[in-house]
Amino acid sequence: MYEKGIQTRNHLYEISKKCFYEHGYENTKIKDIVTAADTPIGLFTYYFKTKDNIVHEIYSDYYQQIGKCLNALSIDGFENSILHHAALSYIYFDLILNNENNRRFYYEILKKASNYRIAGDFIRNTYLGYIQEYNLVVSEREFDNFLFIDFGGRREYFLNYFEKPLDDSIDELVFLLNGILPRLLGIDQHAVTTLLYKGIRIAKTIDCHQIKFLY
Repeated sequence: MYEKGIQTRNHLYEISKKCFYEHGYENTKIKDIVTAADTPIGLFTYYFKTKDNIVHEIYSDYYQQIGKCLNALSIDGFENSILHHAALSYIYFDLILNNENNRRFYYEILKKASNYRIAGDFIRNTYLGYIQEYNLVVSEREFDNFLFIDFGGRREYFLNYFEKPLDDSIDELVFLLNGILPRLLGIDQHAVTTLLYKGIRIAKTIDCHQIKFLY
């Protein structure tokens, strides 16, 4: 991709995020994005094809931002997969759920379908880390079923969270959701509880101002 093409693609991506932030996913049409970007619609379809492809990139980029921030830290024992994931999840949900515009976007995407199609690859690799680290024996079919249960449970929880709404804190939310898979895998509950609380405590000490979900 030539430099001008890269600049155009990045411009469309950033404008898309801004439009999603200001107007939400449902109220943002492709024509709104290209109008705001002052770019022909053909370039949007060339680089992204659909809004959903941009959504996938937004989530992937968000995970990578948090991961890069965490990987730069030097904390004893932080290589533990459950501990690391708890800290990442706290930052992930804190930045989304404590911003009204981010919340709206996240809820709109969740209503469409499970986040499995967006975050499945990342979560799969994370959970594979659990299995390898704790020397667990799990068949591929069983592992896939655990993933479906985990994502299905998360989706139903968040639909309830937004529509009731629930007053669960970010601490409670992360402790609940990040505890599902380790317990399904049979990892010692005391160890899981200790790691989740420690991961949450670590996350609260991290400066996350440079990390952006949307705009």
